Amino acid sequence: MRNFLLLPIVVALAIALALWARVPPAGDRGSGYSLTEANRTLDAIAREPRPVGSAGNAKAREWLKARFAALGLEVRTQAGVGVRQANFDARRKGSISVSPYENIIAVLPGRNREGKAVALMAHVDSAPWANGASDDAAGVAAVVETARVLSAGPKPARDVLFLVTDAEELGLIGAQEFFDRDPLAARIGAVVNVEARGSKGRAFMFQTSPGNAALIDLWAKNAVSPSGNSLAGDVYRLLPNDTDLSVSLAKGITGINAAYLDGLYDYHMPTDNIDNLDPAAMRHLGDFALTTTRALAIADALPAQGADAAYFDVFGLYVVRYPSWGGWVLLIAGFALLILAQVQRIGVGWRQAIGGTAGVAALMAVTGAASHFIANWAYGPGIIPMRERINEMDAALWIYVALAAGALLLAKPRAAMWTGSVILMLICALAAQIWMPGAAWLFDWGGLIGALFLFMAANKGVQSLIVLYGSALLGGLWGALLLAGVIITYVSVAPMTPAPVVLLIPFAIALIGPVIISFGDSVWSRRVGGGLIALAGLGAIWFALSPSFSPRHPKPGDLFHYSDSRTGKSYWATGSTARELPEGSASVVTPKGFDGIKWPAISAPTTQITPPEIEISEAGGKVTLSLASATAPRLMNFVITPSRALTNVRVNDRAVQLPVGKPTRVGWRAETTGARLLLEFDSGPGGNLAIDYLYAVPGPPPDAPPSGGPDTDWALLNGTRVLGGSTTLTFGSAN
Repeated sequence: MRNFLLLPIVVALAIALALWARVPPAGDRGSGYSLTEANRTLDAIAREPRPVGSAGNAKAREWLKARFAALGLEVRTQAGVGVRQANFDARRKGSISVSPYENIIAVLPGRNREGKAVALMAHVDSAPWANGASDDAAGVAAVVETARVLSAGPKPARDVLFLVTDAEELGLIGAQEFFDRDPLAARIGAVVNVEARGSKGRAFMFQTSPGNAALIDLWAKNAVSPSGNSLAGDVYRLLPNDTDLSVSLAKGITGINAAYLDGLYDYHMPTDNIDNLDPAAMRHLGDFALTTTRALAIADALPAQGADAAYFDVFGLYVVRYPSWGGWVLLIAGFALLILAQVQRIGVGWRQAIGGTAGVAALMAVTGAASHFIANWAYGPGIIPMRERINEMDAALWIYVALAAGALLLAKPRAAMWTGSVILMLICALAAQIWMPGAAWLFDWGGLIGALFLFMAANKGVQSLIVLYGSALLGGLWGALLLAGVIITYVSVAPMTPAPVVLLIPFAIALIGPVIISFGDSVWSRRVGGGLIALAGLGAIWFALSPSFSPRHPKPGDLFHYSDSRTGKSYWATGSTARELPEGSASVVTPKGFDGIKWPAISAPTTQITPPEIEISEAGGKVTLSLASATAPRLMNFVITPSRALTNVRVNDRAVQLPVGKPTRVGWRAETTGARLLLEFDSGPGGNLAIDYLYAVPGPPPDAPPSGGPDTDWALLNGTRVLGGSTTLTFGSAN
């Protein structure tokens, strides 16, 4: 009982440190970045939405060109209709995006104008319904501020290119066109990209090019309150996310990427505006852009791609980094300490160790399944429940933490589960070292710390002062780092599942096992554990009964009119749940060719929608498919399946692939009139193109029921009239 308060104290301090690690540093940290000047850029470009083709986009580009010119930079533009085809992987399946674009290219000359240059990149376009103050006007402001500071200082060692891309939101099209077609692209040796996926928080460095040891060292030595780790880079590669940096990385160019991630409820929402942007977050993003770009610009040589680094920041104070193979040294040391500990001295034989490992794994599985069930029961499927879940993410996190902590205290871990948690950490470290070495550091150090105190406990006793208070201090500090990492992971994937929060269970037992065991000796252990479980249950009921929507967190609309030209039927439809529909008998509609779509729908009056123009012609040894719209469309998606192999396929004069017999989606989301998409390929044997399409034009029918909220990128078709259809066009000798 004398150590009853040790666990609450350790937990409180760990939570405080983890929360502090989320907050961007306050005040000017001496990088040279001026928030006043950055706000000048923000005010000029982020007072209205800037989707491709809009007046807001054009005004922002004109202001930026004039600003770069006033700084004495060499300024030009690159414009056209761009095309980008994604990789043929399970997520993207070679989908093709098409859009007009106009990039801004501003160059600050360096002393060596022939050598490799450095590029700092952000995108000017926004979602159609958002002012895009964060995504990505804050990034553009960082680009302009970096240009201002560097242009006023000594001439850099090499040219610095300030690249403001367009049509990023439509598929990274501006970046693809630059790195494919602009002559300057061949001279770029390193790229710094700045983004945002929220409205607040630290600028988190989440992605680099392979062979990043030298780049990480440069970033770490120059950063202001650096935030980032190699686990994030490995996890990011598994997510279906891209930024403009993806394009340059695919070209083999050294690159580094950062964004702030908190405040996800503002991402692609009308609330992404200047009033809701945290100035400290914008400053930290600007500090990252300026310090990293300046370090690259003045370096004697750009960082070479060589060995990969394992790295993590310690609460923004310092970046620990070492070659990724160093994880093997930590892993071997952890296993060695575990073996040398002779845990039978604390009553743990091999049977108990195996049982303890299995027990911890089972506790994780049950708690993870429960948290996943709670989230899905409380919110349900669909776009609008997903948005509600995002609105409540911060509050919900602590409910899931309470669930995990309550389950742990109810289990009353003893030495066997402590040993099992250390074994589990080391097994996970081994697996990560083999398959995800960037993620291994978290398990390497967690397992090593746990094994160290197991070794000490076997010699000094589990409740000896050095073991008890040593694990409280060192394990508590590492636990705070872990909690900060869990929060970042949760912010990234919580719309899918909060289950990663259960990582706290094995880490907590491994790191502060003696403290938990000491608390478990009191009668309060299971009482507190049961109370935390009850709190999590009450939280779930609160989530289910109390929608989070408000003027600050508006409920998006997600209701549109859908007509199927193949069946002649029309519907009120939604990408969310049937609760968004007018009263009636709901069914599920799946447009032909778009198998991933399942829309709840009810019958609706027929509305006339002029279909897109789809024509095919043949001349000069070429077959040309023409797709166009007489109206500025919200969306045109075509799924094209050729019946035979096609050669020299080009979309708007850009080479693409259309695999025979497989559907390829071609997307056109630029809200402009008079645009035409041309797909060409060589003439040859006869064949046909099977085409399915979804075509959306803005404006609901006159008798449409209210949609319930504003447009968002989460509800792309809200308030539109959508036409689905199919056609088959023949060519060659089949004509």
